[in-house]
Amino acid sequence: MLVLFTCLLQSASGSAYYALMTQYYAPIEPPLVVLQNGGNSTSTVDADGTNAKVSIDANSTQLTYNYSLNIVNNYSSTWEVRLESFGSTNISRVNATIVLHNNSTSSQQITINSGSLSQSNNYYELANSTTIHIGVMNLVENFEGTTVLNVYLRIRMPNTTTYTLYVIAFEFN
Repeated sequence: MLVLFTCLLQSASGSAYYALMTQYYAPIEPPLVVLQNGGNSTSTVDADGTNAKVSIDANSTQLTYNYSLNIVNNYSSTWEVRLESFGSTNISRVNATIVLHNNSTSSQQITINSGSLSQSNNYYELANSTTIHIGVMNLVENFEGTTVLNVYLRIRMPNTTTYTLYVIAFEFN
């Protein structure tokens, strides 16, 4: 977008004149990868599609939520994505495995077991113009309360070191 500004200036001799200035502003583009609510009705996505909260009720019966959150590639090239934990509270309260999948293949990303958290750091392919899902598998509550797991969704082009981070908060009640 090109914006034109007109202003009245005064010279050192006291005479006034008009000046025309131009400024170019790049249009705001939507993100190429966005988060969408999953089919399990557990997620809330921010308006810009780059951050989300996944709220899941846990209990003593093992539960699986295959479609907690969707990751959508609106671009004509392939991305690589992975989940990385950056903080948690009350993690010993639940056991769970968080995976990325496309309904045919999956990649285990984060495991919570007996108060220990481990992550694979393996990238998963997000092919051009496709959707993959975040699944929460084998979720079991060890005792009542609330567990929060904060993760980054790291998004990068294959064979590069440049990346984008989205924040996803998992809340197990």
